Amino acid sequence: MNTPHLLLAGANCRKILENLRGILDAATCTLIENEIARHSAALFRFGEEHFIFAKSLSRSDWRQKISRYYYGAYNIRRAVQLHTDGIFKTDVSDHKNIDAFPSSFPNSSTYKIQLVTLRDDRNIADYGFDSAEADLILSVQDAEDLVTSFTSDAKIFLNSRGLTL
Repeated sequence: MNTPHLLLAGANCRKILENLRGILDAATCTLIENEIARHSAALFRFGEEHFIFAKSLSRSDWRQKISRYYYGAYNIRRAVQLHTDGIFKTDVSDHKNIDAFPSSFPNSSTYKIQLVTLRDDRNIADYGFDSAEADLILSVQDAEDLVTSFTSDAKIFLNSRGLTL
């Protein structure tokens, strides 16, 4: 991202918009809303790319599959958070927020637990040089099933909020 960019203006573009509503006209506010929607949809597609790539990998590439499944879910979660709360982060600490969902997100209690588990498995896959597939908490198939369900629920949720994906 190059400056100037809405997502670089602050940690929460929706909060910025709300604070500027008193001085911006409605058309300008709509432009900003459209930018938030555009970036949310792009983040969602970015997550889908990771997911589709993971599914295309050979079964023997379990490390890469787990890693890309995680990054698929992570970026889709970021799309949900950007669209609903206006929050966009790029620092590594954001991975701790893999379980941050709006209360109205479908099956959020399941995803809050399972996506943290998937993050732990991603750490095993990416950093556990002496680990084996059997060390994973979720099987590769379970990870695929989890991200499939999460992607579907996120798409339905975002579409219900008016975001076209």
